[in-house]
Amino acid sequence: MLRRLALALALSLTATAPAHAQTAVERAEADYLAATPLPVDARDESREWRLWWQETDPAERPAMEAERIAELERATARARQLAGHVTDFDSLATACPSLGPDACRVEAAGVTLLTGDAETGAPARSLYWQQLRTGGEWDMPRAAVILYTPRPDGRLAARTWVQTAIVHEPPVLVEGQGDLYVAVPGYHDGTGRMNADVLFRWTPGADRPFTQIDITSWKDDLAARLPPGLAVWKGVGYRWPALMAETSLWQESDANCCPTGGDAWLSLAIDGDRLVIEHLQVNDPLIIAAATIPPDILGWAGRRLGCDHWMGEEAYDAERGARIEAAVTELQCDGLEADEAALVAHYAGDAVSLARIERVRGGE
Repeated sequence: MLRRLALALALSLTATAPAHAQTAVERAEADYLAATPLPVDARDESREWRLWWQETDPAERPAMEAERIAELERATARARQLAGHVTDFDSLATACPSLGPDACRVEAAGVTLLTGDAETGAPARSLYWQQLRTGGEWDMPRAAVILYTPRPDGRLAARTWVQTAIVHEPPVLVEGQGDLYVAVPGYHDGTGRMNADVLFRWTPGADRPFTQIDITSWKDDLAARLPPGLAVWKGVGYRWPALMAETSLWQESDANCCPTGGDAWLSLAIDGDRLVIEHLQVNDPLIIAAATIPPDILGWAGRRLGCDHWMGEEAYDAERGARIEAAVTELQCDGLEADEAALVAHYAGDAVSLARIERVRGGE
């Protein structure tokens, strides 16, 4: 009986241990959420961490949870410290705030002045900023941007900050729907060059004058609205003052470096605390070619490119040789030269069509 009781107790403790650990993680996340000026990023990171946690071997979860808690505690302490940081204009270009153990240098600093509007009664506003580089000699460098507003005594109080990427650039003012916004452009390093931009609504006089806007979820809407077979694999290029963005489009067969699906242009709007798509324009090269190039030239061009490919392949065994022969036959490569001559004769005097034929030939 005692043995069964001990076994039952052990099983009970084992089953509830993850819940206790999760509660500790949740407390650390709540503390960080209350301190950070980037709640949207904090919630996204929490979701991603939980997905990672669910996919992790249960035996490895305690160490993963301890690391998560320690990371959140460091971030919370840094956020609380920055929230109390005060400086002056003379120090803005030379002195970093304390960012914990990280080395820091000021890369740039400045002030943006907005004049008041007598007709609307809008007051003059001043936005001060620092662009920083952090990290020790052997660390991966990181960027940071801190936004300041003036206090009644003339000193500058840190009101929000961004420290999420390899590169962050000075803030950009954005006007929209009667409100004023501040974008901090940025991107993560690497082949993906993913976005690390941050957008705030600026409400002078509020206890927390900068409110983060969700600029991530609209990309899910974009994926659903793109034509079949086209996708965005990397970050987009924001045009912040105009609330626009542009991006290349990839097909499934593309290499990461080389998109062939055309591009998309988007006009964006701010709905509440979320960026949304207002208008989408897709420039699909397939549709453009079908709409602008005569079908006989388009068909011949496809055959020509296919024949150039297959006739340049090496028949290194019988199976490969049979595949090459079948492709050459299907594309009617033997008739290409005669078909080209017929096209040139048909479009004589049409400089645009003749130039298209010449481009496919490669200037031969």
